[in-house]
Amino acid sequence: PSSEVRNSPVKWADWIDRLLPRYGAHWRRAGIYDVILLSKQSINRDENLLAAALCFWNSASNTFDFRVGPMAPTLLDMAQIFGFRPHGRPVDAVGDYHRRKNQEKLAKPFTISPASINQNCSFSNYLKKFSAEKDKDQQHMLFLLYWLNRFIFPNRSSAVLLEYRHLAEALHNHTDVGLGPTVLAHLFKNLYSATLENPLNLSAPGAFWMIQIWLQVYFPELRFPDVVLPEDQVLAQPLMAAEVPKRSIEEYLMFFRHCTKRSAAQWQVVIRRTYPWF
Repeated sequence: PSSEVRNSPVKWADWIDRLLPRYGAHWRRAGIYDVILLSKQSINRDENLLAAALCFWNSASNTFDFRVGPMAPTLLDMAQIFGFRPHGRPVDAVGDYHRRKNQEKLAKPFTISPASINQNCSFSNYLKKFSAEKDKDQQHMLFLLYWLNRFIFPNRSSAVLLEYRHLAEALHNHTDVGLGPTVLAHLFKNLYSATLENPLNLSAPGAFWMIQIWLQVYFPELRFPDVVLPEDQVLAQPLMAAEVPKRSIEEYLMFFRHCTKRSAAQWQVVIRRTYPWF
């Protein structure tokens, strides 16, 4: 994804920087801090790598059936590579996050009218309209709604949709929403949509940048050898802005076809890490 909306006078990165002092600690507890900061960067998308990998996707098992064996992103991968919380309150489409055993009440409801959002749903108009919202709680929920629509659950409309309004509300009010399982489920859905057509649809909506990063984590041959993976940050951080090798689709296809083994360190690159906190 691009970190900025083309020709927009309001910058997404600036909005993050303005909210960071107030909500940074909240984002950390909620398991979205790292992936919000990742959205400030533009990834060097490797179209040939994605095209080759998608040829091996099996929607019956939700796995890439590579020669080395079936592989797929896991909840632990989503946590260690991107920082998503792997457990907690399940994402609830109807917004009943406050209906717990202790009947806790929702602290701050989302009060911005759906009509106002729909009238300004394009990314550029949304940034211009809502990044200056005076109510800090409402502005934070509007911020989270934009982030979810643009970077985590991209849609065909390339606009801010109301579908994730309840989720933005929950992420503002709680720090134990298990976002990892929902993001992973959407990735599986997106991979199915992209591989359902013939030829493959690389323009299908979805956070395919996550798939690229995931592949580069487990297959260091697919990234430049000088990329260092520090222990004190999510694995995606150094890979987001890294240059990608200039390889053809054929070269990537042959790699996945003939790569027959991984070392113990390569298989355990995620399991061995201690960051993030969970």
